Amino acid sequence: MGAGEPEVRSQKSEGRGWSQRMSKSDFLRIVCAEGEGQKIEFKAKITALAKEMVAFANASGGSLFLGISDDGKIVGVDDSNRLRSQIQDVANGCDPRIDVHIVPRGNVVEIIVPEGTDKPYRCKDGFFLRIGPNSQQLNRDEILRFAIKSNKVRFDEQFETAINAEKLLDNDRLRAFCRSKGLPEKTLPGDLLTNIGIAQKQQKHLLLTRAAVLFFCREPQCFFPEAFVTCALYADETRATILDRIDAKGTMEEQFESAVGFIRRNLRVSYKIEQAGPREEVQEIPEAVFREALLNALTHRDYFADREHIFVHMHPGRMVITSPGGLPYGLTLEELGTRSVPRNRLIADMFHRVGYVERLGSGIHRMREAMVAARLPVPKFLPTVNAFLVEVFTSFEAAGVSSEGAKLCRWLVLHGPASMQDIMGAFHISKTTVHRRITKLIADGWIEVHGSGRSTNYALSNVSMCSGKKKER
Repeated sequence: MGAGEPEVRSQKSEGRGWSQRMSKSDFLRIVCAEGEGQKIEFKAKITALAKEMVAFANASGGSLFLGISDDGKIVGVDDSNRLRSQIQDVANGCDPRIDVHIVPRGNVVEIIVPEGTDKPYRCKDGFFLRIGPNSQQLNRDEILRFAIKSNKVRFDEQFETAINAEKLLDNDRLRAFCRSKGLPEKTLPGDLLTNIGIAQKQQKHLLLTRAAVLFFCREPQCFFPEAFVTCALYADETRATILDRIDAKGTMEEQFESAVGFIRRNLRVSYKIEQAGPREEVQEIPEAVFREALLNALTHRDYFADREHIFVHMHPGRMVITSPGGLPYGLTLEELGTRSVPRNRLIADMFHRVGYVERLGSGIHRMREAMVAARLPVPKFLPTVNAFLVEVFTSFEAAGVSSEGAKLCRWLVLHGPASMQDIMGAFHISKTTVHRRITKLIADGWIEVHGSGRSTNYALSNVSMCSGKKKER
């Protein structure tokens, strides 16, 4: 790019899809017209830069324009080595340091601050966060929430200094764990727990992490009252009539086994007999699916949300498992199932050690595979700001698909992507009828189109069901 042709990269302009090149004067005219906002800050002089830098780094990044006054008028600055050195010194003085990019824009200097990868950032005046056109200072509680959200403070790795480990550890559970690992049952609790990284010896005392309390102490709910699972079976969608209910408490393993037992006894069972062999019980939801959903809820819930707990809601035709906390920081919905970002690393590791998790990070994929093998809709994953929901249906009809549409969905589950001619031949129906059914299923997010022209085929949509695009019930 030539010196006289800066690319239009104003944050707001990018939002409108502008990417053309223009002169420096035109570029600055647009920036001034847009004014200050979430990603733009004006500075007439090189003053109070640090708080603006950390505010942008703690948010989603932005640009500081030196040489433009607050009212959007260009007053200009001299782009010199001394100025650039001053800017770099300010960025280096932030904690941690911020990598900024300095771009000359005529008699204005743009300081591009990328979103930070090591949040939270602070300067000598404190912690700041960009909110709209302002950089607001965070108070103590806001800083704590920000650190928790950024995974700088993890619940399960904190030590419980007030707990008497000798009195509260469940020796029977510790011995069972030793047996499962082929260790001598007389292994000292302190040696065992420190070796697996969930305790620490300090002088004559054994300090337990919260993960150790949840897995190996008696009655963990005495310390963490909301660390349990409520399971309920309802007569209908209103939840007015509860047919069965438990609060699954105890250690993490006890919570898991109790909740699994509740689901298992309340699911309907059919029987399959092949070639005069023994009959096989078939649950309306594969056990691998609800076991994995429960494990994920127990492992990845936000345990700092101490006024909420995990729920298992069982309705006719569907089950919903909710846990406090949205997606872990650094993980997007599109990445769900492709990589593991545990919110609670020690809890995740302990579930792996006790044998409930075979391969870390592969659970979502196994859930989808199990539902497809049972010719059922893949689970829906619906994160919000404060919760994560997994919704599983016992049939396509239960998910709101028509009877004819459900038959087509099940056929596609079994046969994979198919052309219009394939579907016409399989169901012995006209092209018009197939087109009408497929159009409806595409609109509702159940089927997606691949290819074009003669190579067009149709497949059951995994992406749409995982992103919750289908209309909610």
